[in-house]
Amino acid sequence: MKIPLRPSRLIVRRQTVKWIILHHTAELYSAPESKIDNAKYQMPGLFNGVLEQKTADINYHYVIDKIKEDYVPVVCRPFIYLCEWSDIHDDINKRAIHVSLMGDYDFKVAEKRLYEILAFRVLNPFMKMFHISPNKIKFHNEVSSDKKLTCPGDFLDKEVVISMVRRFVIK
Repeated sequence: MKIPLRPSRLIVRRQTVKWIILHHTAELYSAPESKIDNAKYQMPGLFNGVLEQKTADINYHYVIDKIKEDYVPVVCRPFIYLCEWSDIHDDINKRAIHVSLMGDYDFKVAEKRLYEILAFRVLNPFMKMFHISPNKIKFHNEVSSDKKLTCPGDFLDKEVVISMVRRFVIK
């Protein structure tokens, strides 16, 4: 079955990128089983949302998922298009790239390899391309108007993200 893309429904970015916002996919699912079995519940849920709920696209630019033995960044939305997050102020949201980690990091601890892939394959290229410093990497809960939000999870360590970004600086 061919996936119908609907780029005409997406809002085009009109400003340069200044922020990178990190999420986890657990914020989209209330079912407890989705916190345990990402492959079975979450990735199909992301794609089914596009098909069944008739959404224009997945609301992240990248999702990083563990496929077989390693983590792989999956492009979900070209970064020319905005992601729409009503809880993030437009001044940040319209200038942000949204990256999500597959799973629930309120429930599980991120592996070192996930941090490496996130920094080397996703964050550093965008930081180089848009001249973004590490202090412009934010967690969703830091920029959200919802103060109860824990996204991208209590077990994702921002200091580790920043140290990995600094380790893999692209010159």
